[in-house]
Amino acid sequence: MKSLEILIREHGLIRQALDIFSFAKETLEKGKRPPREFFEIAVEFSRSFADQFHHFKEEFLMFGLLSQKKGALFDGEIGALRYQHERGRKFIGEIENSLQGYSQGDVFATTKLLENLASYISLLKLHIHTEDHIFFQMVKKEFSEDEDHVLLEQFKNEEKRIGATDCFENSRKLVAKMHALIEQ
Repeated sequence: MKSLEILIREHGLIRQALDIFSFAKETLEKGKRPPREFFEIAVEFSRSFADQFHHFKEEFLMFGLLSQKKGALFDGEIGALRYQHERGRKFIGEIENSLQGYSQGDVFATTKLLENLASYISLLKLHIHTEDHIFFQMVKKEFSEDEDHVLLEQFKNEEKRIGATDCFENSRKLVAKMHALIEQ
């Protein structure tokens, strides 16, 4: 299914970002301080790409089509995945809220940043694994080729509507920038 291939490709970019986030977490755990700009870009990437661009496709387009077709059959799985998206948003918000204190050397804010960063990384790694290896396999069995085409068109229309035709490439550049900042 082409629609799932797109989502899996997007997961690949999110996994790259998570690897960089993990390196930043380990750096913090060793008492070193990545620049605030790194975390600002991490928040931007997480909100613009992972949440608004990618999760929108899953939550409102794919989950919606699946619910239309199967009714409540997948409500448990969809509910759990949506909950994970919400938790991720909360962790990113907490990271952002801690940045001012972090940049001033506040130990409490640094601890809050580290705690939420670790939670975000762990949650998204589990989430992506569940989608790629369990949920998407179920979806693949449910959607016909025509339904996949409909979903693919919805993806394209939504990208045009929000002006995100270059979102993947722009987000890839953010990942590269984070990598450069953390390697300094």
